[in-house]
Amino acid sequence: MNAKRKKNWWSALAILFIATTVVGIEVVADQSRGKKALAALQDYVGTWKGAGQVRRGSTQGAWIEESEWVWQFDKQGAAIVQKSAKGKFVTQLELRAAEKPGVFVATAKTPQGAVLQFAGELNASGRLVLVNKDLQNQVVGRISIRTVAAGKRMIVMYEKLLTGTLYSRLGELGSTRKGSMFGGGATMIECIVSGGKGTIPVTYNGKTYYVCCSGCRDYFNDNAAEVVAAAAD
Repeated sequence: MNAKRKKNWWSALAILFIATTVVGIEVVADQSRGKKALAALQDYVGTWKGAGQVRRGSTQGAWIEESEWVWQFDKQGAAIVQKSAKGKFVTQLELRAAEKPGVFVATAKTPQGAVLQFAGELNASGRLVLVNKDLQNQVVGRISIRTVAAGKRMIVMYEKLLTGTLYSRLGELGSTRKGSMFGGGATMIECIVSGGKGTIPVTYNGKTYYVCCSGCRDYFNDNAAEVVAAAAD
């Protein structure tokens, strides 16, 4: 093998490795299995707006942030992706299921352009705790996410790693799901793709179905017959 072909071969292998692993952890590449594992995080999907505080109870350094969480289906499998164009600490967070049961991996992009990788699990209280143990990382070392109020509120804590076990608070963001109604109940229409709350209408063969986000809408439009058949089983 000549030098040029060898270089191209190694480049392709490196790209494949990055696509199938995060922080050295193998990611579920099958869309169906990935979607099933990520269903535990379905409450994240939606549009959110909230206020952040550097220090709890203080308006100094406070900020407003809007974000959208959507499903994404690609060659690497299934993912839940958060996008926040004006995010203070993270502008994009891509969550995927690991082959190890109960483990999730994440790739985050910061406003400064850094790309950080995390891994973590849901703890006993339902909080997803994602960590990056790289001591050279002087940005975000831990992200903790939880929903409350029946999925109508989301609280995200950002922390910086100081030592192997010690963290320092960077800020906390409390958001409300767009369209939430407190104090009243309503029958939920299920997303035909993910099983979440269906809010966006889509059609196939003259019949209307509902999906929960733009990612599920795109997946339905590309695979309508398959999705409808699976839902009928």
